[in-house]
Amino acid sequence: MPSPPTSDAFQNFVNPRLSGFTRLESQVDPEDSFNYDGRILAPDAEFRCGFVSLIGAANMGKSTLLNALLDENLCTATHRPQTTRHAILGVLTSEEQKVQLCFQDTPGVIEDPAYKLQEGMMEAVQGAFRDSDVILVITDMFSTPIPNDELFRKLNLSDKKKIVVINKIDLAEKISKEKNYKQQYYNADDEDAEILYKRTVTVEDAVQNWRGLVPDALAIIPIIASNGPDDVGVKALRTLLCGGPDVPAAFRDLGRPMNGMLQPGVKFIDDELASKLIPISPPLYDPDTLTDRTERFFASEIIRATLFTNLGKELPYCCEVRIDEFKEPKPEDKKQLIRIKATVCVERDSQVGIVVGKGGEMIKSVGMEAREKLEEFLMEKVFLDLDVKVDKNWRKDEKKLKAYGYLK
Repeated sequence: MPSPPTSDAFQNFVNPRLSGFTRLESQVDPEDSFNYDGRILAPDAEFRCGFVSLIGAANMGKSTLLNALLDENLCTATHRPQTTRHAILGVLTSEEQKVQLCFQDTPGVIEDPAYKLQEGMMEAVQGAFRDSDVILVITDMFSTPIPNDELFRKLNLSDKKKIVVINKIDLAEKISKEKNYKQQYYNADDEDAEILYKRTVTVEDAVQNWRGLVPDALAIIPIIASNGPDDVGVKALRTLLCGGPDVPAAFRDLGRPMNGMLQPGVKFIDDELASKLIPISPPLYDPDTLTDRTERFFASEIIRATLFTNLGKELPYCCEVRIDEFKEPKPEDKKQLIRIKATVCVERDSQVGIVVGKGGEMIKSVGMEAREKLEEFLMEKVFLDLDVKVDKNWRKDEKKLKAYGYLK
């Protein structure tokens, strides 16, 4: 965000003699003195601003959904679970609807954290839950539950506004329901626990099932987040959260209404009701702000996501990417490119060889793919230098996790 006026500029206004002019001669408008680029102007009394947290099990497509809602590739998304390790802010401002939505993408919920890193990830989830005005519960057509009964109970006991999003409904086309299909019930802990979850194989069943699980949800919306911002479900969700325009029309585009999509007795959600989701509040960020994270952070995330897609099953979870240098080009530089030096940290000596690969082929392949993604994200040419080092047991070391930003 651009810097506000300097103290000298302020003094020149307060005491015009400092600039060699009298107050009358300078003819300075007090408001003009503070009209700098990026200033957040006081909105009208109807402006709304609030936090919307995306919470759900791993691999439900939370990051893909946030990218679709923002129409930006902000969050790294892969087909591997637990790609997201941090809570990531994404800001959507609609001056037309007089609203600013502060989305929080969160790591997939973990029932029983196995080490300090996962504890930090769950702290991020709990923090997003506490701070939210609206909670988006992200599941799939199979009704995959939040795998933490305590958090699920807290969700239902909370008076926070809730919307359930059933993602990946395109899988319905790939599944044929057998006549003798037996309903499966499962629990995050064990079969004898109090809360049992029904596995569903149709969108209709999933909607009805989640209406029973979260009865006070304002809406249950089927979507295909991987279709991007133009998916009818994504559009309906975005319109609902923004409070318009024409929420009923956005829901009609979803097709034939399904039993349970809205609360009992509610036939439709109008713009007035939708606008009450987000509280009256001035904006927290400049209208052009997309996130509060730095380019260095996203560079690290892009490289780490590339490791996820190139390495075997377990190894990526042992990797952390540290950005050692991020240099933007100067105007006088002959080569206008961003120079990035990054270190891939692994936990054991034996993992170095796997990441580097035979003859350095693996790290070379990762570097080339990551560089292309970085250039697309940064919209600049990039020189990427990758190194691999051992940082023993970093996932269990509290000091290291604090240094990497996972713990406070």
